[in-house]
Amino acid sequence: MDQYTEYIQPFLIGLGIGLLLTLIVYIRESMKRRPLKRNIQDLKNHLQNKLEIEAEGTERRRLEIEKLKQENENLRVTNQTLAQKPGRREVMNLHIYQRAVSLMTESAHGFAPMWQKALKEAEQEIEQAEQGKTSFIRKIIPPQFFGDSYENKKLKSGDEGEV
Repeated sequence: MDQYTEYIQPFLIGLGIGLLLTLIVYIRESMKRRPLKRNIQDLKNHLQNKLEIEAEGTERRRLEIEKLKQENENLRVTNQTLAQKPGRREVMNLHIYQRAVSLMTESAHGFAPMWQKALKEAEQEIEQAEQGKTSFIRKIIPPQFFGDSYENKKLKSGDEGEV
């Protein structure tokens, strides 16, 4: 047993020095770990705050998108309702015809002068009907029903030089 005592004593001294060094390293690392733990906790809190703020922003955007979708749907329904009102279709047709006339005026060379002449004549007829110079019946019913031709009507009104 004596021979084991010779080996045990240096072993125990080495073990004690190793444990002492381990304890010193452990205490030193624990001291370094505390600020790191605080830093990690601060970062976690910061991340949590950021995620909450982003969640609020996302929720606000989602609500705004829903609101805008609802407004868009309401406007679409209102637009359809307005398009169904009496007279709206006629106004739409008027815009379509105006665009078609503009395109024809640009593309057809002989169309523009004839169109301008016909437009002036139609405006004059409407003005005469509004002033009471021509009867209301003549405004509604075409002159072919009365037996008057276009030239005879011009001769009666005194516009002989404009044919």
